[in-house]
Amino acid sequence: MPLLANKPLILASGSVVRQQMLAAAGLKFSIRSPGHEEEAVKPTIRHLPLSEQALRLADVKAAPISRAQPEALVIGADQICSLDGEIFSKPGTFEHAAEQLRRLSGKTHTQTCAAVLLERGEPIWTYAAQARLTMRNLSDEEIEAYIRADTPLAACGAYKIESLGRHLFASIEGDQDVIKGLPLIPLLAELHKIGAIGWSK
Repeated sequence: MPLLANKPLILASGSVVRQQMLAAAGLKFSIRSPGHEEEAVKPTIRHLPLSEQALRLADVKAAPISRAQPEALVIGADQICSLDGEIFSKPGTFEHAAEQLRRLSGKTHTQTCAAVLLERGEPIWTYAAQARLTMRNLSDEEIEAYIRADTPLAACGAYKIESLGRHLFASIEGDQDVIKGLPLIPLLAELHKIGAIGWSK
């Protein structure tokens, strides 16, 4: 492994995609799934810009883990899919996924992604970015076939851009890592900057 972690890294997320992204970048890290603190916070921050909402939720998910693991750097992340002010949560069921894709069909929506690094419960770095995605006009048959093929029931916006979901779009503006749920390049740059990771000799 050419990369060395000079400090323990913890990903405060149960997202398989985020785990795969960090692993593919050569990082060694442990995983701690956050609790449900974010659900209580969501109604209190709806008035904030989407980037601020995502940053607040990323911090809320990661802070308890960081306080419990003061020797580590904890990575928190959050993602918000929105269309004309409406926020789309993870669909959870086939029916909700189909409903979300019908709403997004033929329209341009945004994915807002935020990441935070925490040490001893306090943020030492924050980052937020948006991507704009324009979906093709999709028939009900195409929507249902896609959901059966890709099972995006836990995906923000009911699609997986990292796999078959890319077939749904006419155009994308922005970083695909943002759409996947983790702004990886800025995160890696910060980890190198603070000396948390480095190349082995």
